Amino acid sequence: MKKLSLYDEIFSEVEGDVKDLGKDADEDVLDSFSLKFETKIPNMEKMCYIMEKVLLSRGEGATVYAGFQKVSRAEAIWDRYLDIADNVDQVYIFGENDASLKEHPNIDFVYLPKNHPLVREWFLVINKNIGKSMMVAYDLDGFGTYENEKERNFKGAKTNNPEKVKKAANLLEDLV
Repeated sequence: MKKLSLYDEIFSEVEGDVKDLGKDADEDVLDSFSLKFETKIPNMEKMCYIMEKVLLSRGEGATVYAGFQKVSRAEAIWDRYLDIADNVDQVYIFGENDASLKEHPNIDFVYLPKNHPLVREWFLVINKNIGKSMMVAYDLDGFGTYENEKERNFKGAKTNNPEKVKKAANLLEDLV
């Protein structure tokens, strides 16, 4: 499989300084048009949920690329992803193959080899005609560092810039 770090490709292209979001950032901050950040998992979960909510109501024509590091990390929200898959054209789930999730005709799994760069990255790329958005973050700690995995630290970027989202989608499409 081709080596790719979405974080390396996109982070430097997003404008702005890195903001420390702490443990509980405001929804307005997480829903910014463009944002560079350092944070922990709870803020990342909220940021992705804000982005995913749009797909539950207006997902027509969308292709979704979601990187969970490990497939098992999607288990807790799998019902939501099954609902999203009902509303979009296609969902691609990226991660190490460490769990078996319920199948859906609009969901394909892209299993990453153990040492692939994307295994250290969490991302959500929503490519659609109107409403493109993406978030990519690098896991600064890795799994097994903390007893509570939600304490892991990430550095990343979020943008709704159509050119940057299109670039990310094209890069990921090469792995599909």
